[in-house]
Amino acid sequence: MSPSAEPLAPVTGVNGTSFPHKTASAKKVATSTTAEVKSDGISNIIDIRQASVEMNLRDEIVSQFCPKKGPRTLPTLLLYDEAGLQLFEEITYLEEYYLTNNEIDVLTAAATEIADRIPQDSMVIELGSGNLRKVNLLLQALEQSGKRVEYYALDLSLQELQRTLSQLPRYEHVHCFGLLGTYDDGREWLKTPAILHRQKCILTLGSSIGNFHRDNAADFLRGFADVLHPGDSILVGLDSCVDADKVYHAYNDKEGLTHRFVLNGLVNANRILGKETFNLADWRVIGEYVHDIDGGRHQAFYAPTREIEVLGQNIQPHERVQIEQSVKYSPAEADYLWRSAGMTESYKWQNDSKEHGTYWLTK
Repeated sequence: MSPSAEPLAPVTGVNGTSFPHKTASAKKVATSTTAEVKSDGISNIIDIRQASVEMNLRDEIVSQFCPKKGPRTLPTLLLYDEAGLQLFEEITYLEEYYLTNNEIDVLTAAATEIADRIPQDSMVIELGSGNLRKVNLLLQALEQSGKRVEYYALDLSLQELQRTLSQLPRYEHVHCFGLLGTYDDGREWLKTPAILHRQKCILTLGSSIGNFHRDNAADFLRGFADVLHPGDSILVGLDSCVDADKVYHAYNDKEGLTHRFVLNGLVNANRILGKETFNLADWRVIGEYVHDIDGGRHQAFYAPTREIEVLGQNIQPHERVQIEQSVKYSPAEADYLWRSAGMTESYKWQNDSKEHGTYWLTK
């Protein structure tokens, strides 16, 4: 039978914000795999959060902005609140943002072959699911195959999970669920006894692995590889574009939408901190493409427009605060990443330009 959860009961937080909490039934479902699926868009979302994301982010904002040594940074997670996720969805439709179309081309061509590799009765878990536009190509192929499969969309925003799951077709064979939590919450949930030994395929699409520093990317993949058993797999989407101009304009579009998305991270930081710590009028976004000994990547920074004081720190106009990076992987770098994570590349699918690859990894 398919797992589900009782509806998430909302509780009111700071400034009247509603947050779901786990009822006793929801807690039970997190370690059980038997429940009836309802279609109200809420009851099939499982709250797997183990700690307050906002409390952790509050500490990280302060510690990263006021480091004891090294450059100032802010957590990339700030970009992905409900407003940020919606802005990012708009970005994926921009002409300059080649990454989404490249991945759609690959998945359109390869979905049936990928679906053939996923065993009957598998769990398909997508990390950082977003708007589900791309993964639905795979879900359609799984439905057409007639395989019974459970799809789990892991994301941080309850509202976005409700919205995006409600937009999926009503499949007969593919049952769809939401997982409310972070990557760490998802990894721990996969270790629960009722789930640990089930067949699973973990998806990380959208080149999101590129948001990690290279060493951290290997650690991230290794953490999920540790919950895999024989027959399990990880499907990774990876951007390999080396055209500096093309990469730059993908993150610095002429409409300024990506810069709005990045600035929204400061809005989210203010909300989490409970006050206007960052005055948006004092900040601008700087994007740059870099290719050096560490390889190719795009980096996004905040920079003050004047001398200001934030969190007790005096910030000069020339200073930069990094919020995000998007690492690009050559074939050799991708191979090194898999080996560093203890994974083996069993197969890959690429678009005609070889700018995007979707990799099937096993232990």
